[in-house]
Amino acid sequence: MKEKTHLVRNRCLFSIVIILIYFVCHRIPLNGIDMSAYDNLSLDLGAVLSLAVNGSNKQCYVMSLGISPYITASLIVMILFAMRSKEAKARTSPKAMNYWITSITFIVALVQSIFYAVDLKYINRDLMSILVVIFELMAGASIAQYLLMKNQKYGVGGFAPIIIVNMTETLVGILVKSSLEALMIPLAISFVMVIIMIFMEMHEKRIPVQRVSVHNVHAEKNYMAIKYNPVGFMALMFGSAIFMIPQLIVALIHHYHKSEIISFLYKNLNMSTLFGMRVYVVMMFVFTVLLSLLFVNPKDLSDNLLQVGDCIENVPAGKPTRRHIRKWVLILSCISGGIMCGCLSLCLYLQYKGIVDATVAMLPTTFMMLSGFICSIYLEIRAYRDFDSYKPFI
Repeated sequence: MKEKTHLVRNRCLFSIVIILIYFVCHRIPLNGIDMSAYDNLSLDLGAVLSLAVNGSNKQCYVMSLGISPYITASLIVMILFAMRSKEAKARTSPKAMNYWITSITFIVALVQSIFYAVDLKYINRDLMSILVVIFELMAGASIAQYLLMKNQKYGVGGFAPIIIVNMTETLVGILVKSSLEALMIPLAISFVMVIIMIFMEMHEKRIPVQRVSVHNVHAEKNYMAIKYNPVGFMALMFGSAIFMIPQLIVALIHHYHKSEIISFLYKNLNMSTLFGMRVYVVMMFVFTVLLSLLFVNPKDLSDNLLQVGDCIENVPAGKPTRRHIRKWVLILSCISGGIMCGCLSLCLYLQYKGIVDATVAMLPTTFMMLSGFICSIYLEIRAYRDFDSYKPFI
């Protein structure tokens, strides 16, 4: 009889190696950059959220793009895939998905590298220095993508360990530089938000289902599970990028047409004004609900039940089942989106009113996201542990 596979140990060790490689590569500075110009940078909400995928607010390191291009490309492909019909999804192979993700990643990385390189502060600014920096940023994004893909295949947590490293590094820097008095209010809010997020990540709504076959592979589970936080923190992770879309549209219109309304939007559609903060929070709530409806697709779930002959208790098959599932997805996504946006609003209020420093005000949001990713890694490790507990008998 063979010994058990030690799957948990091997995957965790592999992820640790990936994290160490990423941590070392993340410290390589870009060529020709004036590093002294980035010594004392403050963190606002947008910077804190982008740190999760970029890993550095200084934007002067080779891996300053982090895993942002790959995650952005994956999100785009997943959204487009979720919008396709069930038959079209069945015809799409994983190889084709990876091809499109890689192609879009290259385009996103190139665009981001150009914008980053143009805005950086150089010792001697010339065309060659900018081109070299663009190449270095592209190379850094490629290395980050390679490490991420290897961790998804052989490690645990997918992209979560890299994001946890980025956010932990940010938290340590904030906590070390801040006084205890300045940290009291943000840490108290963070403690409450962490408890709420852990509860939402570890619990699920169970909709009772009647199974028609005792030989069904899901027969031992007579319910349909929907997590209290259906899409996690995906909306928050890309909040800055989403908020940039209306900003760019308004800026483009303002360049050619300067009406009173357009001028107001041009001046106030940013994170430093109360109007911009409100727009941002509303956009995050709507985006959270829309992502939940896309990824926890009520139509696909109801069609799957209808195909195998199962049904939700006391709910007719077909459209009534779809409406019942949609109702619960909307309820759960509104609750989770409301809690996350409430935390965002509180952080923005503390920052706007000057009650706490802007950098420290973002601690509750950071702790909230960090606890969610740690929960996802824990659940994955627990699944591997359960698999590892079985010994082959052949």
